[in-house]
Amino acid sequence: MSGLARRQRGLLLASAAAAGAIVLVTLLSTRGAERRAICRTTLIPAYVPPHALVDLVRASSRPRLLVINPSSGPGTEAVPAYRGAVRTAQRAGARVLGYVHTTYGARPVADVMADIDRYTSWYGVDGIFLDEASHDVAHVGYYAALGRHVRAGGARRIVVLNPGVVPAREYFDLADVIVTFEGPYAAYGPAMEATPEWVRDQPPGRLAHLVYDASRQQAMAAVSHPQKAGYVYATSGSLPDPWRTVPSYLHEEEQALEVCA
Repeated sequence: MSGLARRQRGLLLASAAAAGAIVLVTLLSTRGAERRAICRTTLIPAYVPPHALVDLVRASSRPRLLVINPSSGPGTEAVPAYRGAVRTAQRAGARVLGYVHTTYGARPVADVMADIDRYTSWYGVDGIFLDEASHDVAHVGYYAALGRHVRAGGARRIVVLNPGVVPAREYFDLADVIVTFEGPYAAYGPAMEATPEWVRDQPPGRLAHLVYDASRQQAMAAVSHPQKAGYVYATSGSLPDPWRTVPSYLHEEEQALEVCA
């Protein structure tokens, strides 16, 4: 073999080796990305007046999900103070969702869509929190239509469904986040034990747990439960309206969630 041929062969072998190394690094990077830690945070139903929402935001610059609820929905007219509070929250790194009830699939779609549009035009929210969501297969088409309507305002808009229990699998194709538990702390442990295996296999960032009637100690137990949800929020508030109470231990709760899972 001539010197030129040997050099050409050497260059080809070196190129092949380099290409193989790139493929290996890419595969390892991809696998690493798939296995990387998920940093958990809060999804807070902040059903409080605008000034209290601003106080909540100023107390922490965490990248939370916050849900606003001016009047069991957006109300009949815009409230400028809420618009200002939403902007303050967004500048602090939170993503803000508008509360819309769906009456478990019985509320007319047109009425729900009108509320979604009001939140978008009045408050510039980042997405929608669809409350009183159904959990059965019969209503999947209803929520699929609502999800499409939310995202019509932008592909990055967030859809959160709150059936408060584990829904049919099909719902996980419709929403970014699903609240698979909403209830008092006393019911939290039994609900976690009864969670189907296929839900436990979901990425943590797809799941949210909302816990009320929780003492400080119980809240810490909820956020550190072995069955990890990407979004957890526990409050000392009680029925009939637990989400109007911001717990005194919120900072400790969020500090506990800073440990990545």
